[in-house]
Amino acid sequence: MDSVFLRIIKREIPAKIFHEDDEVIIIADHRPKSPVHLLIIPKVVTRNFYETPPEILHMLNGKVKMVAEKLGISNHFRIIINNGYCQEIDHLHYHFMSNLGTENLNWIE
Repeated sequence: MDSVFLRIIKREIPAKIFHEDDEVIIIADHRPKSPVHLLIIPKVVTRNFYETPPEILHMLNGKVKMVAEKLGISNHFRIIINNGYCQEIDHLHYHFMSNLGTENLNWIE
C-alpha cells in the first residue's frame, strides 16, 4: 500500500500544495506546529534520511533555499528531519517551519 505522501503525489488525497515540480511536492502540514509549517517531500521514495542517496539530500537542501526565498525569510526558519525517531511516515520529508512568511504562502491547489 502506498504511503500517504505517495497518495498525495498521485492526487488520491487532497493537500494544500505550495510548490510542485518533477522532483518534489511541498505541502502544508495537516497538524502545523508553527504559522508556517510545510513538508518538503521528494517524489523519489526513500525511507529515511540515513538511507537517502547524497544527490537527493543535495536536491532537497536546494528546495529548502527556494522555499525560504519564496517566503522572504531566508534568515528565519528551521528544518526538522526525523530519522526513525518521531518519524510517522516511512518516506523521507523535511519539515520547514517559521513564525514569519505567512503573507507569502500562496497555494496552487
